[in-house]
Amino acid sequence: MSTPPPEQGPVPPGYRPGDYVPFKDRDPANPSAIAGQWADPALQAQLHGQQAGRALTPQEQYRAIYGDDAPVRVEFASWGRRVLGYLVDAFLGAVAGFPLVLGYFALGDEVVYETDAFGNRTISDASQVSGTTTALLIIGALLSLAFHVYNQVIRQGRTGYSLGKTAVGIKLVRIETSEPMGAGWCFVRSIAHVLDSLVCYLGWLWPIWDRRNQTLADKVMGTVVIIEPDTSGRQG
Repeated sequence: MSTPPPEQGPVPPGYRPGDYVPFKDRDPANPSAIAGQWADPALQAQLHGQQAGRALTPQEQYRAIYGDDAPVRVEFASWGRRVLGYLVDAFLGAVAGFPLVLGYFALGDEVVYETDAFGNRTISDASQVSGTTTALLIIGALLSLAFHVYNQVIRQGRTGYSLGKTAVGIKLVRIETSEPMGAGWCFVRSIAHVLDSLVCYLGWLWPIWDRRNQTLADKVMGTVVIIEPDTSGRQG
C-alpha cells in the first residue's frame, strides 16, 4: 500500500521545492523542514513511524516534522510527578530489600534491653542474635544496595530512566545535550542530593517554584527531569 504524497506548501524565497530549509528561514505559519511541503504533524509522525518500523518517541516525532535544527522542545516534569516516580522507586527498593525488613523485626525480638541506675537504656549482655537474623540483615542490605546501584545509577545513567521514572513517563537528562548523563555522573548526582537535605530538606521542595522544576542537586549537576515516556519497551 503506497502512501499519498504530502500536500504542497509555500516555498521560502531562495529555495526550491524539496530543499531542506533551516529553521531560521521557515515560515512561522508552516514550519516544515522541507520547502513546498505542509507540516502535518499527524501525517508526518505516521509516515516516519512506518519507515522506522516502530513507534517514534515524542522527540523523534518532533524532529521528523520540524527538522534537526529546530529549537529543542522540552516539558519539565512537575514536582508531583517526580515525587510519584520516587515513591514507585522506593516501593520497589523496599521489595528488593525485604529480607532486611524481616531481619530488623527479628532483631527487635531477640535484643534484650536493660535500664541502669541513671535511667539509660542499654542492650543487655543476655541478648542473643541468631544466625538467621544476621543472614537476613546482611543479605537484605546487599540486595537493597544492589538494587539502588542498578536502578538509580546504572539504568538511570544510561537511559535517563529509573524504574519509577519509566512508570510515570519522565526522564533525567543533561540540560546542554538533552541526553542521559551516564552512570558515573549519575552516581555523583546521587551524592549531590545531600545538598537537597540541608536546611530542612528545602532542596527537595525547590522544584515547586523553580522555572525548570530542578532540585538543588539538579542545578549543581546541570540536569533536568523532562516529560518523555520510555517507548523502548525495556522491562528492566
